[in-house]
Amino acid sequence: MTKLKISATVFATLLAMPMLLVVETLVDPSASAYAQRTEKPKRQTKRVESIPQALIKDFEKLNEAFDAENIAEAERILNKLEAKPDLNNISRAYIYNYRGNIYFSRDNLNGALREFKKLLAITEGLPESFYNQIIYVVAQVYFSQENYGEALNYAQRWFRTQEDPAADAYMLVGQAQYMLKRYDDALPNVQKGIQKYVDLGSIPKEGWLNLLSSIYRQKNDFKKMLPVLKQLVLHYPKKTYLLTMGGVYNELNDQKKMTAIYQAMYDQGLLDKESELVTLASLHLSLDNPYKAAMIMEKGLDAGIIKKDAKNYRIYSQALYIAREYEKALAPLSQAAKMAKDGKLYDQLGQSYIALNRWKEAERALGNALAKGGLQNPGQTAISQGLARFEQKNYDGAKAAFRKAMKYDKTAGPAKKWVQYVDSEVYRLAELKKEIVINTDVEV
Repeated sequence: MTKLKISATVFATLLAMPMLLVVETLVDPSASAYAQRTEKPKRQTKRVESIPQALIKDFEKLNEAFDAENIAEAERILNKLEAKPDLNNISRAYIYNYRGNIYFSRDNLNGALREFKKLLAITEGLPESFYNQIIYVVAQVYFSQENYGEALNYAQRWFRTQEDPAADAYMLVGQAQYMLKRYDDALPNVQKGIQKYVDLGSIPKEGWLNLLSSIYRQKNDFKKMLPVLKQLVLHYPKKTYLLTMGGVYNELNDQKKMTAIYQAMYDQGLLDKESELVTLASLHLSLDNPYKAAMIMEKGLDAGIIKKDAKNYRIYSQALYIAREYEKALAPLSQAAKMAKDGKLYDQLGQSYIALNRWKEAERALGNALAKGGLQNPGQTAISQGLARFEQKNYDGAKAAFRKAMKYDKTAGPAKKWVQYVDSEVYRLAELKKEIVINTDVEV
């Protein structure tokens, strides 16, 4: 059963109180929720009631039933108590307190709020510390309802009654302000809450560091976000924090450190998603380490983690090509070209075949590129196709390709020269085939 942190200790204290007692309380109506006190609050006194002697045993039994989570018995005793005539304020306050706790344990937050607000409506006879605790409890309940505006109002109201609020209270205010997108207001409260915890010699709670990290992210302050993430990695080592740290290094344009983090995770077998492996391969490519990028892609493709689609085959083939693994790059590039919607990868494949003097495959790939279309410079692709045909001594086919290239402004001039060159070459070869006739006649 979920309990709000209020009843048992305060109740035990009240049971020991006499019928009437004057206590001193501290009130500072002008202090803000997170301001440092510069003056001592004014002191005032209030009369505090105690539970009538005739009801002590009933409240003791109620407390025992509540602590034992025997809610049915607790409700029976509450009903009995409510039927008593002439209940004083402190008795009624405790009845509301217990009922509010029971409603809260059942996730009936509206019922809990109703009971706690009944208690707050009692202005006389209650210890100031008890009354103030309920203000804080109401803030917690509103927060549980995701009513962050009211949660903040009550939390700030409670702050004005405190000399030295605990770390948790600063965090409650800071989180409510964060949820209201008041990041500048939230930041000093969250920082204060964490610092108070550190001053006690404790490691900041994981959720608190996460909240501080999120505030810096919302403020795009990645430099200050980084040391918070380092604390999370140190005290609560998780893959998600390492990935987030890598993303922050990327925002700070420090790809080397981002790569180092991803590579360390890869070496430990922590990268098990396609996006993570492709990111690491792309990082290695950007840092001129294509062979390592190719090996990461190859292993991921073989393991089935990386999808065998056009994008991934292109990255794999690009890494191999830059690593001068020309022959090995052809297969993945060919697969990528088949899957692509346009002919750009077929064009790249054709150029790769040309670099390897594999003219027939080059001609076929370039033809597929022109057929699929979507090329940035189709005239240049046609010229490459003409060259592949020319090297195969397909002169008519070469001229046809060059004439196609002449239709584009960018390549019209070079293509025309190629046509002229092919014609001159055809003529030269024809001349070479002619029979050489030697005149043997000698003039006398």
